[in-house]
Amino acid sequence: MRTRLSTGVLLAAVLLAVPACSSGTDDSGSKPDAGGTPSVAASGSKVPDISEGIPEEPTGARRAALLAALKAVDPALAADADKAVANARQQCATITGGGNAVAAAQSRFGSAGHQLTEQQAEAVNEVLEQTLCTS
Repeated sequence: MRTRLSTGVLLAAVLLAVPACSSGTDDSGSKPDAGGTPSVAASGSKVPDISEGIPEEPTGARRAALLAALKAVDPALAADADKAVANARQQCATITGGGNAVAAAQSRFGSAGHQLTEQQAEAVNEVLEQTLCTS
């Protein structure tokens, strides 16, 4: 729960900070680019893309394979197919981004009434690496 809350707060902070970066008092007459958000911050570093590492939503046979693999780990993981796919896509960003993938999987796929063990979380990550995060 804390991880989800922390992630939500961090995401909200990033979303609020990005528009603030593009606003300024410079009236030089130049127009912002089509997106309205600069691709480079003032320090010269690239502004992180919050969707980086999130694969496209799987469809058809690929979606069915993902859900079947999650069911093999624990049938409850795929009880709500749309939620399972959304969680899987978000988990790919954690896996490819180098975060604590086991803890993230436990938080993302577990609930108060159904907690994932460390072994189940590792299995979820392996499934995702083989089925979804490779795209």
